[in-house]
Amino acid sequence: MDDFENKGYNADGSGSRPDYYQPNGNTNGTYYTPPQSEGNSTYHYSYNQNAQNNNSYQPKDSGYNYNTQTPNSNNNNGKPPKKSNAAKVIIIVLIVCLAVAVAGIVIAAVGGVKASSGNDGKESTSQTQSADDVAGTKDSGSVPLTDKDNNYTVAGVADKVIDSCVGITVYSQQSDAYNYFYGYGQNGSSSSEPAKSGEGSGVIMAEKDGKTYIITCAHVISDGDSFTVTLNDGTELDAKMVAFDSQTDIGVLSVDKTGLQVAEFADSESLVLGEQVVAIGCPGGLEFMNSVTTGVISALARPVSSSIGYDNDCIQIDAAINPGNSGGALFNMQGQVIGINSSKIAATDYEGMGFAVPSSTAIATANSLIKSGYVEGRAKIGIQYNPITSFNNASTVIQALAQKGFKDASGTMVINSVDDNSDLKNKDIRQYDMIVAVNGKTLTSTDIMTSVLADSKPGDTIKLTIARIENNEIKTFEVDCKLIESKG
Repeated sequence: MDDFENKGYNADGSGSRPDYYQPNGNTNGTYYTPPQSEGNSTYHYSYNQNAQNNNSYQPKDSGYNYNTQTPNSNNNNGKPPKKSNAAKVIIIVLIVCLAVAVAGIVIAAVGGVKASSGNDGKESTSQTQSADDVAGTKDSGSVPLTDKDNNYTVAGVADKVIDSCVGITVYSQQSDAYNYFYGYGQNGSSSSEPAKSGEGSGVIMAEKDGKTYIITCAHVISDGDSFTVTLNDGTELDAKMVAFDSQTDIGVLSVDKTGLQVAEFADSESLVLGEQVVAIGCPGGLEFMNSVTTGVISALARPVSSSIGYDNDCIQIDAAINPGNSGGALFNMQGQVIGINSSKIAATDYEGMGFAVPSSTAIATANSLIKSGYVEGRAKIGIQYNPITSFNNASTVIQALAQKGFKDASGTMVINSVDDNSDLKNKDIRQYDMIVAVNGKTLTSTDIMTSVLADSKPGDTIKLTIARIENNEIKTFEVDCKLIESKG
């Protein structure tokens, strides 16, 4: 295989949604109580209250009792009836109502001026309730997009950046099973139409020469043959693969359209532990496109191992990250991209441990992919190898190496072939020779070699310790190797 062959990741787009109980149309004055919880479903209970309980409010006697008896009633004892005070009462009531109405208008006017001129974020509210309603709702007012210090709120960040966030649909060629047998079956057809194979997230990162570039994760697009980018307004655009790099888990697509909202990227070197962040992506796929979650930076420069044995220094966050979020943006509270969400710990005992590729790493990688199709300046030895653990006699060889002073050399690399441009080509290196140490350090895992290469540049020289089996014995020797540039 190639030097630390880029295999990428597999994104699981599956997921389930909890069923939420909806109240029935009961209007008899009681609240509906759903049945007891079954399985893992979550039910929300309402407080039950009998409409005839003793706590119900009863109005007091008004104190007014208008007589409607005639003047000839025996209750008058033959005396002329007294003049009714009804007219006076009505006049007094009308005067009071008029005074209350005027006062209400004045208060409303003053309150309106205060709401419109004040900077305390409070807004006037209006009641929406009919005379027959038991309860009503009020206008909550506008949601603040900035705080008192003029920094963005979570809602403000989402409002600013949401059009820079996209969904990605991946299609893969589905080969006909019979075609593995020399093309027999299905009239020799080599493949069927591409089928949807995955969904992820992306961020609009740049526009140049009539193209717009979308940054995402390598594991989202690495196995795809064609792609569709879905904008926040639902517009679908055909996209093309530019390149991807599995070492940093960064990939780039392009679309033939300009004028889209390009995101602003921040220098991730200035991040602070505990800083609030906002993640936007498509958890579970485009069905939940551009979902917004928030949290804080839990750790910086957290080493996260990739499937090719390379540890990436990632941003650890506690914002909710799920399959489908991969490739989406992690924003600071200024609405700038500080990372590309890439992975999470999904074990049962873990909660809120997501990881993002820092923006500085992501942008440097993406720019190089757009310019050259590979990450420039990356060093390699120039060999194809197999891990020692892939051989049946691995434990025997590892034990023999331990007797030679190379304890637990389970990261030993068994050379299969040497590239023509490798510095090892003109040296005494043979097939099945084993690299057991680099710069004097035993390869207890292949991570040791990848770390050395990550810290090196093309043209640098490293020292390799080679083990060779001859006449049923293991011999070791050292060789200097000048590194060459990796181009993919």
